[in-house]
Amino acid sequence: MLRVVLADDEKKVLLLMCKLIDWESLGFEIVGMASDGMHALEMIRDKQPHLLVTDIRMPGFDGIDLIRQAKQMQPGLHFIVVSGYAQFEYAQNALKYGVEGYLLKPLKVQEMTDLLTGLKGKLSEQATIEYRLKKSDEREQERIIDTLIGEIHGDVRTSSAVRSFNLEYGLPSNGCYFAAIVKPDIPSAWKNPDGVHAMMKHALEIVRQELGQLKCGFAAAIRREGVAVAAYLPEYQPVEVKQCFTKIRKEIEKQRDLFWGIRATICLGSRCSAADALGASMREALWLCIDRLCHTPIWRDAETDIPDFHAYYTMDSSCKRRFQEAAEYLNKEQYIGELEDSYRDVMSRQPLWGKMLEDWFLEILTAMRYGMQRNGETDNSFYQRMMDGLWQAINAQELFRLLHDDMCGEIDRLRNERMLREARPITDAKRFIQQHYQEALRLEDVSSAVGFNATYFSAMFKKETGQNFMDYLTELRMNKAKELLCSDENSVQDVADQIGYRDLKYFSRLFKKTTGISPSEYKKLYR
Repeated sequence: MLRVVLADDEKKVLLLMCKLIDWESLGFEIVGMASDGMHALEMIRDKQPHLLVTDIRMPGFDGIDLIRQAKQMQPGLHFIVVSGYAQFEYAQNALKYGVEGYLLKPLKVQEMTDLLTGLKGKLSEQATIEYRLKKSDEREQERIIDTLIGEIHGDVRTSSAVRSFNLEYGLPSNGCYFAAIVKPDIPSAWKNPDGVHAMMKHALEIVRQELGQLKCGFAAAIRREGVAVAAYLPEYQPVEVKQCFTKIRKEIEKQRDLFWGIRATICLGSRCSAADALGASMREALWLCIDRLCHTPIWRDAETDIPDFHAYYTMDSSCKRRFQEAAEYLNKEQYIGELEDSYRDVMSRQPLWGKMLEDWFLEILTAMRYGMQRNGETDNSFYQRMMDGLWQAINAQELFRLLHDDMCGEIDRLRNERMLREARPITDAKRFIQQHYQEALRLEDVSSAVGFNATYFSAMFKKETGQNFMDYLTELRMNKAKELLCSDENSVQDVADQIGYRDLKYFSRLFKKTTGISPSEYKKLYR
């Protein structure tokens, strides 16, 4: 299906366009509707439509401005204008940007249907070709980036693929290669994963567009670290490269109306003369990128800001054990205390580098994960989210807040899950007791029925109910006895038999101890 975005400040017109036109039978799907130019542009960026149907006059910016900006964002996008203005200049401006049709309100269904039918063939063919080329190109670029980052993490199996970078792109053996990380940062980004995803997609498009203008061979892909780039130039021109990446940064930061406080950092690895050295360049770019947690220049270049790969943080073994212990026993208070002490320790280091903060974060995360696994708790998705959060944090304070808020939230979640797990057998035990209280019921019978040994079950039962097993059973039986004694049909002996006591004297003594009066006296009172 061909994707369509509708834009008009009159909601009635939007609804009429939806209902009057049989979009589906024509091969189109409405993926978004906007009542102003700003929202329409957001939808174009997020939905990547094939066709925009827009009014000329709208709040924010008008249809012509929308078409112009949308054309820059998505050059292959097609347009239809539906307007209440018949003036020649509007139509002339619209046609200048390659608008397929200029229709006047009130909208004529047949006129729109004929226009869409004519467009369908052209758009379908174009969309198919572009999709295949784009996806093929994107997959290849992603593979190259994965190869480089894999090499950094010691995946030797990928090294041969790195060496084929220039061959796959048909590049000469001589020239200049370099890696880069383009990192958009949004405050508290890990709390808004959908927004981050949309922003990263937009950043990737900007990177690809501007590097295309630079006329270089490149691979670019979204990774948790940012938009990772591997690039080739026949001859490295520092001014041109800086201008290109500066424009990338400025275009990303134009989104401040949508993402408050957004900031972009450009991190370049060293230049090299062979593709198989790109792994080292990417390592430098990543080091500079994580260093933004401590230092915030918008431009980092490994050839002038030389990474110190010997700067690392190692946690004291006793401190690790305390974190593990806090995790094993889900002791949130102990964890917070250890975290605060550890944070003060790492922040006191001079000089402090972003890589040291990364090591500190990973040491705590690893210790907590180990402790929770010893406790039988495993949730790989949580640790994946925390790793994503590491690269989404914009400074040391956010890194601390991530470890504090999200880890405490995870401890609370696991505590609640444990309580539910522990409460479930007790619920089953209560149900079993209700069904069998008339019998000569023992602790061992109940614990066996719910799958626990008697000692552990006894302690767990007391913890959950506030009573030991025998007191709970006795209370249940006495309450049942009270009910039965109120009936004329039941003698005291009958009641004792029905609630599991074969010894009448013992039952009477226990009943009086519980209620203060004998069963016979109780029966007289409530007869």
